[in-house]
Amino acid sequence: MSAPITGVMCEKISQSAVEGIEATVLRTVERKPCGPSDLRIRVKAASINFPELLMMQNKYQYKPKLPFVLCTEGSGVVSEVGSDVKSYKVGDKVCFATMSGCAVEEVVLDAKTCFPMPNGLSFSQGAGFHMGYTTGYHALVHRGKLQPGEWLLVTGAGGGMGLMAVELGKALGAKVIAAASSDDKLEACKKVGADYVVNYSKEDMKEAVGKITNGAFCDVIYDPVGGKIFDQCVRCVAVRGYARLLVIGFASGTIPKFPVNMALIKGFDLVGVRMGGQMAFQPELADEMLQELLKLANQGKLKPYVCAEYPMEKYKEAFTLMEQKKVVGKCCITFNNDAQSKL
Repeated sequence: MSAPITGVMCEKISQSAVEGIEATVLRTVERKPCGPSDLRIRVKAASINFPELLMMQNKYQYKPKLPFVLCTEGSGVVSEVGSDVKSYKVGDKVCFATMSGCAVEEVVLDAKTCFPMPNGLSFSQGAGFHMGYTTGYHALVHRGKLQPGEWLLVTGAGGGMGLMAVELGKALGAKVIAAASSDDKLEACKKVGADYVVNYSKEDMKEAVGKITNGAFCDVIYDPVGGKIFDQCVRCVAVRGYARLLVIGFASGTIPKFPVNMALIKGFDLVGVRMGGQMAFQPELADEMLQELLKLANQGKLKPYVCAEYPMEKYKEAFTLMEQKKVVGKCCITFNNDAQSKL
């Protein structure tokens, strides 16, 4: 094997995200052998997601053993193919997701954990494809039963999870309302297909949504924010009943207390969304979901919005952008010098 490779490492648990970012380091990582069912991949980009900040603080449900390589999704070019692998060849562009870490110059992964990069995407867009769209699909299709023509409200719509849910909801035929905390984030939502936008830092969300829907409110609500925004979501469920309020996460840092009587009064379902855990029990759903997403992407209906890229040497700036809640869509760390997004 050639020289060792470099990765972005978390070596200790920190008390805050700011402290955690400062404590991360670039370290030499030992190269792994490529087994019969594996692919060796020259990494071009790794996407940053909110869970990385939680992992630095040991607050995420998955708790990797120290030290660990950061980032859980990436993209790159196949440089070696295991003897049993027939579906890939050297030079193929691939995307991948793994809890073993993607922010490193090279990974060796089972070929089954990889998928071909959709046509027309940059490496950074490919790196940001998996988590947002698979979470969105599982939430909107499997759990939310979203139907064409229904009203869909997405909160935190400027972040990676939210923006991709907006785009996916539109591709599935919904009437999409994107809600976020700033006008620049809402401009990005318009670019990916939002029919209406609400700035909940400036206006009451219930009042705005009621006006947009002529008092019907929303059939499906996708909430990755939690906290006070979740409380407002409860007030935005469809008045005719049968709405689905999807619990995606708590990016606000506050887990809300749900008034159970409201589900009775308004006749709606509170639906927890646990994409990764559920796919472990139903792997057939994961395969079907990925094929549907790749079909939409290759039709040009899905293209991750990347707001910023940072070379490996400036990785702390990328994580800081996430910690400061300034990421619109996706932010990526690039490797091997030549990953450029089509922004």
